Amino acid sequence: MTRQQLKDLRWSPERAAEYVRELGVIRGCNYVPAYCYSYIEMWQNYQEKTIERELQYAKKLGLNSFRIFMAPCQWQTRKEETYRNLDKFLTMASSMGFSIMMTLQPNRCVLPGTEGKLENPFIIHFRPGVHDGGWTYENMCDLHGGTPLWNELRDTVYDFTYDIVSRYKDDSRIAIWDLYNEAAADAGEIVECVFEAARNVNPRQPLTACWQAWDLSDVGSFHCYMKPGSGNVYDLNGLTFEQEVSRMVELGRPILCTEFLARTFGNELANVLPIYAEKHIGWYLWGLCAGAAQYQYPWGWPEGSPEPKRWFHCLLYPDGTPFDDSEVPLIQNFQYLD
Repeated sequence: MTRQQLKDLRWSPERAAEYVRELGVIRGCNYVPAYCYSYIEMWQNYQEKTIERELQYAKKLGLNSFRIFMAPCQWQTRKEETYRNLDKFLTMASSMGFSIMMTLQPNRCVLPGTEGKLENPFIIHFRPGVHDGGWTYENMCDLHGGTPLWNELRDTVYDFTYDIVSRYKDDSRIAIWDLYNEAAADAGEIVECVFEAARNVNPRQPLTACWQAWDLSDVGSFHCYMKPGSGNVYDLNGLTFEQEVSRMVELGRPILCTEFLARTFGNELANVLPIYAEKHIGWYLWGLCAGAAQYQYPWGWPEGSPEPKRWFHCLLYPDGTPFDDSEVPLIQNFQYLD
């Protein structure tokens, strides 16, 4: 399909608004269990009792939705195990009253020729004090549109997207499809590929993806880790907090901020949530429990350095104790302003 054809297949703003209204006010969290080095490990080292305990922590906090991740590398190497564990998670989360945003990372494929030969799509390589510093991409490629590697793997990305969306297209446990996590400027061809696959399935859930897919999405979504009013821009999209929010509001569609909370940048619940309440923006902050992925350390933190006094991401210690007690009522009492 051409991009214009994909635009024409978007839900109407009215249909999208009615759907999101029925979901209620989303107070969500990007979820990777504390014992996992990455979102990939979650599905191949699924520890049900630990995950259940962490979901109970989230329920107590007042969260009601999770954003979780899946990539082609998992589907290529351990497909049935991945789906089996995903089903366990979806059933557990649904039974506890959580909705799910299923987020795809289509640019993470295993290297051509290694399909069926790898036990794990990633390699653990722990670096203390490094944000997301527990693993390497050695067995994977980071796809970019317009390259020979993309041309070689396009069918894989299409088939992965079509397969997972088909499997859950009528499943009420999944509320929204986020088809590409952080689609940057060079991702246009990949974005169009995954949207074409999903539109060909025609799921009951709306589609979204931030940045390079704003014109293809049923529901607007964005990431922003900058401090409101600072004038600082997020280096992946070149926009300030206010510019990003304004661009989303102009779409005339429901809006979700699918990543935020960077305390050391000044992006805090206390200064962001009032804006989201005013603009009727649902949200998914980054990080429930601090753990193996070391999301509490800022980007670029020197390896081996002590943990920062003010965490970057994450709400809780692994035992469920809040990092900052003052944040709990901000979550629990969040509602849209009239």
